[in-house]
Amino acid sequence: MTTITGVQVYDNMKTWQQKHEINDLAAQNLLNKKDKLGLSEEGILAEYFNQGSEIGFEYDFMEGKNANNEQDYNTQLQKLGEGEVATMDQNQDGEISLEEYLDSELKNIDKDDTIETIALGYAMAHFMFQMMDEGMGNSDSSGTLSADEFASLYKNLDQFTVTKVGEEYQGNLTGVFDGKIDILSSSEEFLWYLIDGTNNQENINQLYEMYLEALNQ
Repeated sequence: MTTITGVQVYDNMKTWQQKHEINDLAAQNLLNKKDKLGLSEEGILAEYFNQGSEIGFEYDFMEGKNANNEQDYNTQLQKLGEGEVATMDQNQDGEISLEEYLDSELKNIDKDDTIETIALGYAMAHFMFQMMDEGMGNSDSSGTLSADEFASLYKNLDQFTVTKVGEEYQGNLTGVFDGKIDILSSSEEFLWYLIDGTNNQENINQLYEMYLEALNQ
């Protein structure tokens, strides 16, 4: 269910993402049972893309305003940031600690996953927290995340695009800010882009080993 924050543009975005997640799961379940159900992979994928098209592959966060108007654009980004903080802020101090961020990002983790998979999930989320706190437009390296820092994340997602090159997906920052977030851009693709682009695989490995050790205790 969508977390109601009072920031409508953020709530609408989360609803949009959740609809795509439901569509993804439905398609995967059908693919797993296609032989038993007598369904073709082509038919399942066609319906998957039809449903995705109905949901919309892009989310326009401008609420009818002009993305070329700097003030309106920044206001909409701030709303997204405020919605993110409102969702995660357990102690209502207006800032998101690492603990609050991890609790939110990993609240739906599959308890049946291996310890290794869970440790990797924690490492990836921790890395994203670090990037927002230390390596984006409004980063202040304070050890907590503000609405401004989340707004910077969404500004980067706005200009981030993913294209398929052969069998792989390739991400790029386009420098184009149109107030629309692509469903692929809002997924893990941006996180992998950050890891590859900043040569931070060693950091990920260290975080992974730290969480793996903690989970094994």
